[in-house]
Amino acid sequence: MKIVRAGRGGIGLVAVVLLLGSSSVVTAQNSRVGESGTIGLTGGLTYAWMSGDSRYGNNFDSGLGLTLGLRYVLNDHWSLGGAFLAQNFDASGDAADRIKKLAMTILLLETYYYGNRRANAAQYLSLGIGLYRPEIHGQGSSEVAFPSESLTLVAGLGTEVFIVESFGLELSGRAFGYFGDGVTPEETASGIELATGSFSFALQGQVGIIFYVLK
Repeated sequence: MKIVRAGRGGIGLVAVVLLLGSSSVVTAQNSRVGESGTIGLTGGLTYAWMSGDSRYGNNFDSGLGLTLGLRYVLNDHWSLGGAFLAQNFDASGDAADRIKKLAMTILLLETYYYGNRRANAAQYLSLGIGLYRPEIHGQGSSEVAFPSESLTLVAGLGTEVFIVESFGLELSGRAFGYFGDGVTPEETASGIELATGSFSFALQGQVGIIFYVLK
């Protein structure tokens, strides 16, 4: 199993999220964001690091992605949300001679808890569950393998930094747990051992924007 090396970038993102959240100041600028029924639209770029005992953790390392999301405000502290993520992981080690990347398409349902949503920098914690669809791309453009779809569990934290009343930047970090060995039925039948377990995890950093449709 590889050890995830998030590096200074990943550690720095988490530090910024915590710093902005701890220095939040309440203003009237975004006082309507916490009203029940308000809709938030999000989008951003991501970077993630993979590790674990499944094929995903054994054969892939890190890569770029993007995310789009929708959030529904329940009250001052709670929101529900859905997100679509397209996350890539580059092949690593000896596997890089045969395969190019892992492309994950992920659908998530999440719940968010905000300590102080009406602050200029509103910090939140999130928990969620989702379904992921993996594609393993070979070195040839037509070489694509499709391991089984499976579940993922996710936990995260983030900060919404408001520029105006309804629009701001979003900085966040997530931890994903992926269930499944990542091996196709054809590969299993060949007898080649590509996975030593059936669980992997990833750490993901995100920089994006959020826009609330105020009533």
